Amino acid sequence: MPALELDNLSKTFRDFFGRRRVQALDGLSMSIEKGEVFGVLGPNGSGKSTAFKICVGLLRPDSGSARVLDFAPGSLAARKATGYLPEESTLLPFLTARETLRLMGALAGLTRQASVRRADELLERVSLRDAADRRVKGFSKGMQRRLGVASVLMGDPEVFILDEPTSGLDPLGARDMKELIVELARKGKTIVISSHLLGEIENVCHRVAFLNSGKLLKLGTLEELLREQGSYELRVSPAHPEAVKALEELARARGLTVERSGAPLASLESFYVKMLGSDPGAKSR
Repeated sequence: MPALELDNLSKTFRDFFGRRRVQALDGLSMSIEKGEVFGVLGPNGSGKSTAFKICVGLLRPDSGSARVLDFAPGSLAARKATGYLPEESTLLPFLTARETLRLMGALAGLTRQASVRRADELLERVSLRDAADRRVKGFSKGMQRRLGVASVLMGDPEVFILDEPTSGLDPLGARDMKELIVELARKGKTIVISSHLLGEIENVCHRVAFLNSGKLLKLGTLEELLREQGSYELRVSPAHPEAVKALEELARARGLTVERSGAPLASLESFYVKMLGSDPGAKSR
């Protein structure tokens, strides 16, 4: 049984007079397995958020169906099994971070004692312990995003649907988010995420789907989709100059073209984390 299954979903948004304005989904079908980290990619207006909202029962499709652990979206069983983080954080500004999480715990059916314990654990996990008693209205966008993620975690659902989870986060926050997603996957949770930052998807997802104009363009593992045919990359260590030169000469002697040779570049994200990762105040800003 898949964790999430979309079958020929179609959705058209109409104006006040019933005239068709935007066809957000056009026969979308996907199946996401339990324990999978699944990425959904596409430009603005490709249908990602619409599909997510149908899966959590906030919208109804014009045709087709969706199932969450074989439950109908919006049913009590589906709501208990699903944690949804929308693209924009919708938090109550007059509550503190701790009060927000305890409220979410109560809504998830936790006891008062369990809500208190779980809230404190998650505030520590998302690096908001020092801001636990501050009102949300004074939080930066990144801090609100961290609190939004903690809110989704309060009920410990089986399926997470995260729409742009790193929106507003700096590279350190984005790294922590990716580590959290990996932790959840190790526990057998299913995570569906969308992001405009392709590096985030590439680092954590088992499979990805590309959408455009509400249609599925391509779906597969990163190995299947990204492997370049006709080229081969060899990485050696240590980079002994004479050995490298001999390898290059051997390649040319065999009729091969050396397209690139030199020390590899680290990613800008990894360099940022190396420079600022030890700053204890970076996560609370």
